[in-house]
Amino acid sequence: MPYFRIIITGFAKLLSKVFSMATLTFFGRIPSKDNSKVSLMGLLSLYWLYVFLSVLFPDLAEMFIPFVPDDDTIVRITSIAIFIILPLVVGFISTRMENRSEDKMLVKQVLMGYPYAFTLGLLSTLLVIVIPIIKIPNFLKFHEQAQFAIMIRKGKYEDVLEDIQSILDKHNIKSEVHSPNKFIWTCFITLSYVLERIYNRELSKKMKYITVEVEGKEVEITLHATDISMIGPRKQVYYIKHTLSEELEPANLYFSWDDTIQDMEDDIRELKRKFDDGEEVTSESITEISDRLRNTPLTNEDWNAVRRQIYKLEREYYKQLYHNEKKDKSDEKQL
Repeated sequence: MPYFRIIITGFAKLLSKVFSMATLTFFGRIPSKDNSKVSLMGLLSLYWLYVFLSVLFPDLAEMFIPFVPDDDTIVRITSIAIFIILPLVVGFISTRMENRSEDKMLVKQVLMGYPYAFTLGLLSTLLVIVIPIIKIPNFLKFHEQAQFAIMIRKGKYEDVLEDIQSILDKHNIKSEVHSPNKFIWTCFITLSYVLERIYNRELSKKMKYITVEVEGKEVEITLHATDISMIGPRKQVYYIKHTLSEELEPANLYFSWDDTIQDMEDDIRELKRKFDDGEEVTSESITEISDRLRNTPLTNEDWNAVRRQIYKLEREYYKQLYHNEKKDKSDEKQL
């Protein structure tokens, strides 16, 4: 039945897209290496709830479980089997996250698939309805959404919020900070709870909106602990994105979730500290980071985020070189 497969595939992609949008809206960017896995967990969890309905009401099985024989006993057994196994699959996927902090409790994490599936399933069901409603006004206005990944360092959320406001003020862009409504906040906290346990690490539970006006057009910035997103007219959105991307410094945040990249960012931060303190920085130390970046498999966005920081280091290095040469010439003249 090729048409049935096409419909199922299209519906699965739609639900996966909706869950990705929900994750982005209520939590922020998921690590690039794990995004598809989290979306798959959400999709399976949503399906798991529908299978549960077919356990209670076998007549619904034809809708939720294709190709099942028209036999109530077989339908119920099949539904129960899927109902039991699917959360274990969700739990197993959670153990395969690239950015999960390691632990030795594999069985426990697999069994955690049951609360994961229940929570993500309910959240996905709710958001399948809510997300399109939230997005309709922006869609009708032809607004565009853009974002870039960050990871705010522990205890530095308010500092990053102040940094963003300072950058906006520097460009004469008025900003107004406000908190999300109760519904969005509840979804955010719920998803944060699940993702904390999936990644086995503490995640910041802070989220603020910053409303700005650029050239008479309103843009809304959302600051998550893991993402900065902007929505509004295309030109103004990308102006804000490019400005923040260029001027935000790594003192209080990373520009990636992935651990291997954060190691490089720590080294970049240390070299920047040396520049700020007037210490000598060699070109070899910058080249070494560039070589590591070249040999690390990254998405284009992550590569650009790190390379942009290296460009800044190179700029500081040549400034240092210029001032040293100027100082040497001045000393020679005095001699």
